[in-house]
Amino acid sequence: MRTRFFRRSAPPVRVASSLAALLVTLASPCRAQAPALAAPGPAATGIVLTGVRAFSGPENTRIVFEFSRPTALVAPDSGTARQVTLSLPGEAVARAAQVPAVLRVLDGVVDSVECDTRVDGGTFRLAFRDSSEFHVVSLAAQDDQPFRLTVDVERRGAAQAEERRLADIAQGKRRDRVRVVAVDAGHGGEDTGARGPRGVRVLEKDVTLAVARALVAELNSVPGVRGELIRDGDYFIPLRERYLRAEKMKADLFVSIHANSSKRRGSGRGTEVYFLSLRGASDQADADLADAENAADLVGGVPPKTEDDVVNILYDVKRTSVLEQSQLLAETLLDHVAADRRLEARGIKQAGFVVLKSVEFPSVLVETAFINNPVEARLLKSPDFRGQIAHQIALGVRSYFDRAGVNLIDAPTDRAHR
Repeated sequence: MRTRFFRRSAPPVRVASSLAALLVTLASPCRAQAPALAAPGPAATGIVLTGVRAFSGPENTRIVFEFSRPTALVAPDSGTARQVTLSLPGEAVARAAQVPAVLRVLDGVVDSVECDTRVDGGTFRLAFRDSSEFHVVSLAAQDDQPFRLTVDVERRGAAQAEERRLADIAQGKRRDRVRVVAVDAGHGGEDTGARGPRGVRVLEKDVTLAVARALVAELNSVPGVRGELIRDGDYFIPLRERYLRAEKMKADLFVSIHANSSKRRGSGRGTEVYFLSLRGASDQADADLADAENAADLVGGVPPKTEDDVVNILYDVKRTSVLEQSQLLAETLLDHVAADRRLEARGIKQAGFVVLKSVEFPSVLVETAFINNPVEARLLKSPDFRGQIAHQIALGVRSYFDRAGVNLIDAPTDRAHR
């Protein structure tokens, strides 16, 4: 276990072991009574804890601390423990009025988070249900995201359980002779995605999950097709991990659900469907959109990677075949979604979305509607509309299989479109 200062503009600095012993505690649940918690209120010249949130996923629980400005928190970067203490010494620290002194999580992984803020510093104690592996990462402020510190606490045995689940889906596909469609609900957890305009409170991460769940239900009513969710809750999954999970379940198609947003408030309208471009986006607006969606990993604290690992596996023959089928899938889905006259069909486009970079199956990204447009934001907030667009996408998937020459009644185990 290493103890570090977390800063925005400089790499973490190792703290001397004597200071670490005073400031960072990895101990058993038995401990002395915590000091009295400071009353909420702004710090005149210090730091304000502006938010503390917990996101429980199937494999881990993420605790997110938000601060009013970059801070020099003293924290372990990883380890295994029943309790972790993060310290912010030597500065006045206050807690915003909306932030609880004690956050009760009680999800079987994390029991509670205590926030002790005083004029001479701050201490944040995380109590786990059992001895658990954890990882601490500081995230620089960007766009509308403040400086944050995240603590990911692993759920014991969950990673292995997820691997078994994906393998079971793959085995069921061969046994039942079905086509598997992996449905990816974009964003999740602290990565909220785009937001509705003033007066329409709706988040992209909630819209995408609702549409994805409805789409899986629709697909599972189609003989010979099985829909499977990549994300089935409010938690974060890195972009590459999304298509890797689809590969492990031996998916035949990958459909990622999103909601569009334009830079101009209230502008933009309609639906568009993307497939991967390896030579840049269709135009600057598409490039900006891809950059915004690809930034999900930055919001979630995933370190950037070079593209070499992806490019090396995109060998020509397989890549060309998959891109051709991705284009056919995109065209077919848009034809069916455009049947809903409430949405304008904006066309088929290409951009370098990370989540579409598998060569194992055709992949598309559906921008359902513009969440910053008040009219379309209200549609996206409506369960009836979400169900209808899911129905239209499911019809498009079925039509794609027909156009690709796949017999869904007696689907062979080898993919017919390859």
